[in-house]
Amino acid sequence: MTLKELREECWGIARDVAIVDQDRLWPTVEMNRYINRTYKHIAKETKCIRDSITPSVCFIQVAPRDYTTVEISDPDYIWLNDPNSWLYHRNVSKNLFDIHPSILAIDECKWTTKQWKLKKVSVQTWQANPWWEQVVGMPTEYATDLTSGKLAVNFRAEDTDTLRLVVRRLPIVNLVNNTDSPEFRLSYHELMLNGILEQMFSKTDAETLNKVKADDYAQKFKSDIDEIKQEETLLEERLRVNYSLDAFR
Repeated sequence: MTLKELREECWGIARDVAIVDQDRLWPTVEMNRYINRTYKHIAKETKCIRDSITPSVCFIQVAPRDYTTVEISDPDYIWLNDPNSWLYHRNVSKNLFDIHPSILAIDECKWTTKQWKLKKVSVQTWQANPWWEQVVGMPTEYATDLTSGKLAVNFRAEDTDTLRLVVRRLPIVNLVNNTDSPEFRLSYHELMLNGILEQMFSKTDAETLNKVKADDYAQKFKSDIDEIKQEETLLEERLRVNYSLDAFR
């Protein structure tokens, strides 16, 4: 369903039959806000938007840096200029990278040119070695801190390659144009309606506020969220390597 179709469907259910937007109980701008809020809520609760191809989200460039260009404010500056450090005057990569704020979970992290998939671990695994942040070699493990939006790798690379992530994420942009459509599966689009209607009947206005209807739609929307979670669990099972390619959307 498109943004326009979602609006019109909800207007019809709520019997907002006005033709001119300024006469509507829920004008277009409000409806778009409700729709995008519901869109993001579903994505966050169910992690149903999977992505492995968006460059700004899924690709991390790993390349050695010329140690002479590293600024004094950089956390690596001391190690790169300390004669007692393993990194002294070495051109190596960073070991800490920013990740896109839309990412909710990382399912896979692998190199582009190397036949290697990195293992996800806790940073505590590395901290047994007090010099772990100075080890040079091909990174084989990664850890994430989604709260601060960081991904760390266990070693410092000396060559250039790209980490490719398979992630679950939030929508990157809002639905704005009438033809815009949610990124998740088409079968989930109708499951947005109850979440939108809940907000419509929660609007504080004498003609729109209806707590009974809002509570009813809220309960239905919770059931819709559970249904999507179940579908995603089944999809995850079918996407495992031993299953047919027919599982792919």
